[in-house]
Amino acid sequence: MSRILPVSQPQGEVATTLSAINTKLGMIPNLYATVAHSSTVLNAYLTFSEALSKGRLTAKQRELIALAIGQANECQYCLSAHTLIAASSGVEKQQIADARKGEASNELDQALLTLAIALVEQRGELTTEQLTSARQSGVDDELTFEVIAQVTANIFTNYSNLVAETDIDFPLVNLKA
Repeated sequence: MSRILPVSQPQGEVATTLSAINTKLGMIPNLYATVAHSSTVLNAYLTFSEALSKGRLTAKQRELIALAIGQANECQYCLSAHTLIAASSGVEKQQIADARKGEASNELDQALLTLAIALVEQRGELTTEQLTSARQSGVDDELTFEVIAQVTANIFTNYSNLVAETDIDFPLVNLKA
């Protein structure tokens, strides 16, 4: 059971935001309903995520990063959610499994995952060699900052779910798989 329960009777701006989420997704994921304890934070996260969707990282690349970061942070909620989202976006089952191991099928995606995982594991302290390697694989400065931003968004949701022990409302994914 959650340590921080989702907002059950949203009021004002939170109610409007959650209603919009329900209209868009056909449900209100427990993550959003839990973060809704702060309308400021919920709206900031949603705005940030929307902005990231307009960058150069493709939807598939953002999902691969979310899977890799969810695995690195052992966030079962995010792994469950992003496994479903990735699959519904056309990411193949093997690509999902590979992303969770930090592996990708092409050089650019591999460089993005390697960079993302290094950012998490090294708390942003990349070596010059790591940055050079990413650049040699096609990750320019613009993509580097998009990966940093995507990792930040994923760390936020991972940590929110870990702290709240959010009840998983997606098909459950095993952390060890």
